Amino acid sequence: MSDPALGWLLNQIHTRAGERSLWCLDENDPAALKSAGSFHAPEDFQIISNRVDLAQSAQASNLKSAFSDFDFSAYPDQSLSQVFYRVSKEKPVVHHIINEAARILTPGGQLFLCGQKNEGAKTYIEKAAQRMGIRQKSQKEGSVYTAILERARDLGPALDDSDYTTPRRIVGTEGLTFYSKPGLFGWQKVDKGSEFLWDQARALMAERKPQSLLDLGCGYGYLGLMTREKSLKRRVMTDNNAAAVAMARYNAEFNGIDATVIADDCARSIDETFDVVLCNPPFHQGFSVSGELTHQFLQQARAHLAPGGIVLFVVNSFIPLGKVAANYFGQVELLKDNGSFSVFALRP
Repeated sequence: MSDPALGWLLNQIHTRAGERSLWCLDENDPAALKSAGSFHAPEDFQIISNRVDLAQSAQASNLKSAFSDFDFSAYPDQSLSQVFYRVSKEKPVVHHIINEAARILTPGGQLFLCGQKNEGAKTYIEKAAQRMGIRQKSQKEGSVYTAILERARDLGPALDDSDYTTPRRIVGTEGLTFYSKPGLFGWQKVDKGSEFLWDQARALMAERKPQSLLDLGCGYGYLGLMTREKSLKRRVMTDNNAAAVAMARYNAEFNGIDATVIADDCARSIDETFDVVLCNPPFHQGFSVSGELTHQFLQQARAHLAPGGIVLFVVNSFIPLGKVAANYFGQVELLKDNGSFSVFALRP
């Protein structure tokens, strides 16, 4: 297991999972489900995930799963005996899940919590213990901090989750108003890469006058909805993340824009093609680039491109998209580079 924190959690699931147990799973290694699927799950073992691919993979492994933006409203107070969770990247998500785990666990119920040192796991465990109404320190195993926290009868104060479930206005531009929420990467601002891509896409779309558009990996819907003034007959936006899908739908409705928003893993279930595909993909984390994701997004963009259509990608300037894109497209053109981002036009 490449992730030692996830390895610890999987070991707990395999050896300790009992009735009325819940695994909270988000951007962690999808390969974990292959291991999880190999054990005999108790009758009431469930998975909740904010990623549609992970929820679908769990179902394929005959595990009960729910896809949502970590909506725990279906779980009454003190209804579960165990919650398993490896901390997420975004602090509001972690605080929200810890708060809800404390609420839904029975007194004496256990929260299995872990994460790596550079993710703030030690601090999260300390906060979780306070929320669970107990005093307990984490255990350190290499770079991983772990804890099995038993809920007290009386809970401590809830952690600050930045009002996790509430959309909030982040920007108004060109007559549009965009809302976002915790749980999305960079949720408090408009992504600079998306702005740069739209600057290039606006003129190209005016020239080509496309009839259909796909926003691949739409986030809260900025790119797809900025096309409001274009005479599109079909506008589809898709993302893997539940918060993104919820906010894209919210923004489309708020701004009165006709758009179909689909929760999907890189548009794999969408059986149609489009004149224009816009994409600001999640290829990188810092200066680490996911080669697998690069190929997936390029492959799916090509598969969903109509004859004579065009794909516009924006990536960090250090990502050699052009070399990889040549495996899928006959024409690869660097439209513009501003030193931080590059916009590529890809044609069959």
